[in-house]
Amino acid sequence: MPDNRRIIFLDYLRIFAFVSVLVGHKSYVHALTYINNETLHAAPRFVLECLLPLFRGGGAGIIIFFLVSGYIITHVLQSERPTDFFIKRIFRIYPLYIVAVLLQAIDRYYSDGHIPDIGTILPQLLLVGDFFGTPYTLNGVEWTLRVEVVFYVFMGVLRYLNLIHEYPKTLPWILLVATILLGILSPIPSSDIYTKGYFTIYSPFLFLGAFCYLKEIKRVSFSLLIGFTFLVLFQYYYLISVYQPRWIGQHFAALAVVIFLLSWRYRVNFISTSGIRLFSDLTYSVYLFHNWMWNPIKKALGETSASILHPDIEALFVLLWVCFFMLKLVEKPSVKLGRVVSKYIREKYSKPNTN
Repeated sequence: MPDNRRIIFLDYLRIFAFVSVLVGHKSYVHALTYINNETLHAAPRFVLECLLPLFRGGGAGIIIFFLVSGYIITHVLQSERPTDFFIKRIFRIYPLYIVAVLLQAIDRYYSDGHIPDIGTILPQLLLVGDFFGTPYTLNGVEWTLRVEVVFYVFMGVLRYLNLIHEYPKTLPWILLVATILLGILSPIPSSDIYTKGYFTIYSPFLFLGAFCYLKEIKRVSFSLLIGFTFLVLFQYYYLISVYQPRWIGQHFAALAVVIFLLSWRYRVNFISTSGIRLFSDLTYSVYLFHNWMWNPIKKALGETSASILHPDIEALFVLLWVCFFMLKLVEKPSVKLGRVVSKYIREKYSKPNTN
């Protein structure tokens, strides 16, 4: 049965996001080959070429992830207390992530004998590597989770200080000031060339997602939302030109914002189905496993059977099954356990002391 607590338009956005990332990381070259194949009809090649900016590097999908996260975190903090919020986020993010990191470490050990040292894997497992200059795991996708965790702490602290409930009109201005400060201060992280400034560049999209929710509950005006949207995009393109010029010719940021805003505007028109809910639920596991498990899956398939379909299609089917089992065996039980732990702590410490 449909879960009435679900925000349906976010399910569609999650699916778009993981498809964008998956295609951008694993099938982008195939798409380019198809577009450049002049023996094929021009019409489908033209359509694919128009869609290609949505998949370049998975950038549009990543920004959609951040916008969705900013929206939903602001939503849940309207009802969750700080302790509940932090406990649920820990059980939501870490168990499946830790399983993915350890499985990748095991795969690397059997592939090339590499064993990560404790000084590397511990910050990775805790998602605090930006503070220690630790390299990214999961073939790089970890960087987005590091950004997410800092955002959770930031919003949780604001909730603890009652700035979300007792002083709700201050939250938009706090987010606005935080965005400007990110544009002024030194880039974070600053030590790694490939990901220099990723936290600084992409965090404002989390704030923009929060702004959309605040507009929805009438805590910001439409004009302020539009102004903040232009600020986030202007600052993004400026910072990209300074810290990540290799992305300067890409349009995925603006496209992602437009897709999110249109989906949010017409959110009542989205219909929930069992298929949409399932693929939405697979988002996190697909994101964690796709970039490092893809080649081991293809290698295993090539060693065990003759290919019937294209190797990438076979790998995709196997990946989705792996992610489905991870969803059922790790992710959902962890989320349920987080609710149980949160409820237990809340009831234990809310009881009056009778001694």
